[in-house]
Amino acid sequence: MEKLHTTRMRNGFTLIELLVTMAVAAILLSIAVPSYQSFVLNGRMSSQSNDLLSALQIARSEAVKRSTRVSVCKGSGGACVAGGTWAQGWMVFTDGGVAGTVDGTDQPIQVFPALSGTSTATATANVANFISYLPSGTPSLTAVARFTVCPGVAGVNGRDVEIVTAGRARIVNPAAVCP
Repeated sequence: MEKLHTTRMRNGFTLIELLVTMAVAAILLSIAVPSYQSFVLNGRMSSQSNDLLSALQIARSEAVKRSTRVSVCKGSGGACVAGGTWAQGWMVFTDGGVAGTVDGTDQPIQVFPALSGTSTATATANVANFISYLPSGTPSLTAVARFTVCPGVAGVNGRDVEIVTAGRARIVNPAAVCP
């Protein structure tokens, strides 16, 4: 009688194949993760600076539409705050009373939340606490104002939002390397 040799098909990977696959995956991840972090930070900077730009554009258009002064101030919870930074959020509101303060018949138009992550936002001295747009659409500025939004990570570019004395706001991309 003859013995028949049968071979069985085995499903799965050998230990060597698994180790090689894991090594290749580790190398690819070590290359991809820093790029992904940079991608996320750049997306956050674009989003946050666009929110600030949007607030300024809303204030300007509402000032013209309503024929009254409209301001953007730093603050949260529907109140302007003299201390702190612009990173705590900002608010667009009609500003018929004391400039830069929600009082009397002033109405909030839109409130923006605090910046997420470790982002920071600073402004030049002429817009330290608020900026007002007059019914003509011009801001109450005598010089160009600039907001700088930074990701809070050293060596990564932020975004600058610049407002010229005629009232036009724009994003200056990218800002100087953030501290």
